[in-house]
Amino acid sequence: MRLVIVTSLMAAASSVSLAQPNPFKLPKSPIKAQVAYQLTGDQKGTSETAFDGARMMTRSSSTIRMMGKETKSSEWTMVTEDSMFTANLEKKEGLAGPNLLPYYARAYDGLDGEGKQRFHANLKEMAGLMSKAFNVNSLGSMGERLGDQTIAGEVCENHKFASFEVCSMKRGPQVPLRTAGDLVCFRFEQTATSVSLSAPPSSAWEKPAGIEFKPMLGAQDADSAARGMVGYLASKALSDSLAASKAELEKAKAEAALKGEPKAGEPRPMTAEEKAQMKQACEMIKNFDMSKALANAWRDMKRELGEAAVDAAKQSATSKIKGLFKKPRIP
Repeated sequence: MRLVIVTSLMAAASSVSLAQPNPFKLPKSPIKAQVAYQLTGDQKGTSETAFDGARMMTRSSSTIRMMGKETKSSEWTMVTEDSMFTANLEKKEGLAGPNLLPYYARAYDGLDGEGKQRFHANLKEMAGLMSKAFNVNSLGSMGERLGDQTIAGEVCENHKFASFEVCSMKRGPQVPLRTAGDLVCFRFEQTATSVSLSAPPSSAWEKPAGIEFKPMLGAQDADSAARGMVGYLASKALSDSLAASKAELEKAKAEAALKGEPKAGEPRPMTAEEKAQMKQACEMIKNFDMSKALANAWRDMKRELGEAAVDAAKQSATSKIKGLFKKPRIP
């Protein structure tokens, strides 16, 4: 759901139309598809996604190694035209709430002409600042275009944004065939293994059994929350804040240029030695068994306490023996 909202905002930021279209009113999608994925990298497993117009469902089952343990994760999400659901299938816990896009769309329609103009201007400024921070040319085009690929028999267009790559199917751009990225020490990659462009079966839209769905935080006041968010994006306060941030960024770039340092948003490349040290640290994080370390520490502490108790007992016994052989008093 967040991805849908972010994509909408990016589209709005790249729009220069005087008509100022509502960025939250997404065009109706005719795509119907089912995609199966293989998860690789540090997260291993499988996932599947189903699309049917305004509906989208994802289900995944994976494991990830962290702190010396394999952690299993099973997740399910579904977004419909008016609702959204998420569930942790391992814990049998779920959340339910409204699809927020219609609320955001209504909030945008409620802005006056000046507010809408400021909304789009603010988004363009945000996109510009982010593109400079991440050293990419345009958020509107989702970063650098890397070319086309053929995955699972379908052609997709690959784009890179910062440390992430997304290859979107040309016959249905909202369908990613491959996503990959690095988050600190962990590499995540999801690649389509099969693609079906027929309507998903009705079972794809059934909620998982045995899950108790509780209301999402803020779900009962979604309209107010949407008005608050859109109002902030259209506010003069945000305009002033963005202007100040832009001035600070330009000042930092100028100061860095005078010192011969990398520009703001363009960090110094790591040396081969630094990369090796980073890789070694990451492997330690992944393989360090905290439970075993704590167990060993507790075992060592008990042994030391036992040895200390024995030493104390010996010392006490020695003192008592010495007490039996007191020096005679000489009158």
